[in-house]
Amino acid sequence: MGMALFERRQGRLYPTYEARFLLEEVERAVSNLEHISRLSEDIRNQKAGHLRIACLSGFATSLMPTVIADFLKDRTDVTMSIQTRSAVRVREWIAAQQYDIGVADEFEGHSAIQHESVDIRTFCVMSPQHPLASLRVIRPEDLHNMPMIVQDRENRFHHRLKSAFDRSGASLNAKVEVRQFATACLLALQGVGAAVVSSIDAAEYTGRGLIARPFEPEMLFRLDILYPKFHPRSLLLQDFIQHFKARLKPFAHQASDDL
Repeated sequence: MGMALFERRQGRLYPTYEARFLLEEVERAVSNLEHISRLSEDIRNQKAGHLRIACLSGFATSLMPTVIADFLKDRTDVTMSIQTRSAVRVREWIAAQQYDIGVADEFEGHSAIQHESVDIRTFCVMSPQHPLASLRVIRPEDLHNMPMIVQDRENRFHHRLKSAFDRSGASLNAKVEVRQFATACLLALQGVGAAVVSSIDAAEYTGRGLIARPFEPEMLFRLDILYPKFHPRSLLLQDFIQHFKARLKPFAHQASDDL
């Protein structure tokens, strides 16, 4: 150090004024090193960090809150930011690397985005008072000319549903068009009509009295998990991805029909 830090008096060492002056800074430096060591360990064990999530508005009010709450239970030093918008805006954010992970639907590809697709089962939902509530399986011919709550015409799921009705010779009576399955569930519960929705949303509202029945022919709703192609995935993000996909499994294609 280039200076005396201790002086000997009667056989004992005492810190000099300079040593006492340095002591506070030394303690702060040691404390910072200990903090860095603990933080490094937490990061290695996916116990610390920050995640940025962008997802569909409807998804943010169905499964995602449960997924996040469960993931954060033992991760007190993990923080998150969550933004909800349309699928188009979610794709734009992911391509621009503004978020670590995105949840959208009907992804068509982008040079700056990597993705995984999960086919989600769908159910026909209705109020307990609906004329078809007693049926075990619902088919397009059962819904011929009955009021239906459907996704808006710009969505591919709408066109797949319309094609299923056309092939069966049934008429699709689109009473109300909506953007989110959650809205369709709430309207169906109010008796506005029947709707074909994702099993995720159906499960969310069956506890409130909504009736859910398998729909034939099988209709699958494609959910896409998006990642910025040129942004490395942190250990924390990789852990969240595995957790998220595990929570999707009960709703995915070939899972049990029980909600």
